[in-house]
Amino acid sequence: MDMTDVAVVRLPDETRQLEELRRRGVPRLALVAPHAPPFTPVDLLEDWVRLPAAPADVRARVLTLVGRAVQDLHRRPELSDDRLLRYGRWWVALPPTDARLIAPLVDRFGTVVGRGELAKAGWPDGLPNRNSLDVQLGRLRRRLEGSGLTLRTVRSRGCVLAPGT
Repeated sequence: MDMTDVAVVRLPDETRQLEELRRRGVPRLALVAPHAPPFTPVDLLEDWVRLPAAPADVRARVLTLVGRAVQDLHRRPELSDDRLLRYGRWWVALPPTDARLIAPLVDRFGTVVGRGELAKAGWPDGLPNRNSLDVQLGRLRRRLEGSGLTLRTVRSRGCVLAPGT
């Protein structure tokens, strides 16, 4: 991770691009137009500076974002006994099936967990029907929106829980 990994957007002109960068979890610096309203960052991977800005100020903010992004790469999710999934400052309370389903993904964060293992974790007494796992994984993906985590399917192998990109 270095300075070239930080996206720089001009606001208000590039608001759509900013939203896409947020969705992908890319570190971003917003250059805010002189008469635009103040900007409120949504997470630690976002900062802003009002134009005109001294190059040294822009560089300092970009370097800060690089440092935060590096720390973010080493962060791991945690699942508590009371079914709270935490990732940094973000958290969500999970229903029992979701908590059982995500437990092996959290334990092996960043590595593939097989579909069979996920099915056994989610439904210890057996799957209710053939597509239950896929339906529940879709619901779990929606619950993870905005978390900085992504749940990806690895074809013919299983799923992986990883930092969002």
